[in-house]
Amino acid sequence: MADLGRDSGAGRLLRRAIRGARAARAAVRDGGPAPIAKPERWDPTQTSALYAWCVQEGVRARPQYLWPLLHTAHAARALGVPRIAALEFGVAGGNGLLALERAAAAARELSGTEVEIFGFDTGSGMPAATDPRDAPWLIEPSYFTMDEAALRARLTSAQLVLGPVAETVPEWAESDHPPVGFVAFDLDYYSSTRDAFQLLEGDAERMLPRVPCYFDDLFGWWTDFTGERAAIDEFNDGHDRRKIAKIHGLRYELPPEESQDAWHEKLYVIHVFDHPRYAQSEGRVSERWFEAHRLAAE
Repeated sequence: MADLGRDSGAGRLLRRAIRGARAARAAVRDGGPAPIAKPERWDPTQTSALYAWCVQEGVRARPQYLWPLLHTAHAARALGVPRIAALEFGVAGGNGLLALERAAAAARELSGTEVEIFGFDTGSGMPAATDPRDAPWLIEPSYFTMDEAALRARLTSAQLVLGPVAETVPEWAESDHPPVGFVAFDLDYYSSTRDAFQLLEGDAERMLPRVPCYFDDLFGWWTDFTGERAAIDEFNDGHDRRKIAKIHGLRYELPPEESQDAWHEKLYVIHVFDHPRYAQSEGRVSERWFEAHRLAAE
């Protein structure tokens, strides 16, 4: 049973929920929007509803980390996987890694799935570009440096994996890590993203059957032939049983104030079609789905 003591993570989450519920009731009295109800149970169609409830209740984390971690932590629980790994490629100063810790804490409290966090970075800023598709006219070596000592002092659980990703990823992939459940890619370069995709090779059971992921550098100068987009297309062209695909239409499930934000346009999923558990159910979908398909009364 979760520890609900005053200083526990669950206790803090519960207190935020109570404060949020009180604020929501006050908003209704004042003519504001009705409060969002927490889904009675999770299934693969309920992640956006659970995300909206978390936002209402005061969970503070980057949405591009909170939404996919809520989903993958609950999917892992449904598959009987007690622990997963969440990775960030491109740590830079470390704000994203700290946000990933907060999102993981919320997902852990709500699902019961443990989340181990790993941050990959050179530790010394951007490396020299090795390919024109890296957009070397836009980014120079040593951009986005890290104060390693200052960052380590603020991390509570995340582990840093420092060095060129072409070297660190194969070594880490062979280590004794939990199945990968979420990956954030913020490496900018085509070449670095391509090297990070080595993570997706090898034993299928080193990952969940479907892995939500976030690609930060997709807009603006990052066309289909440069940066992360070029690396995604190359990976998909070279693999028949594993594909990286965009999650479409998520904006229509989110709170209206977030529908025009960019983050949900950058969420993808890695399909591991050769995973032995790919077809295993993650839970019976909500009754509303069945109700919507029944013949309506006259």
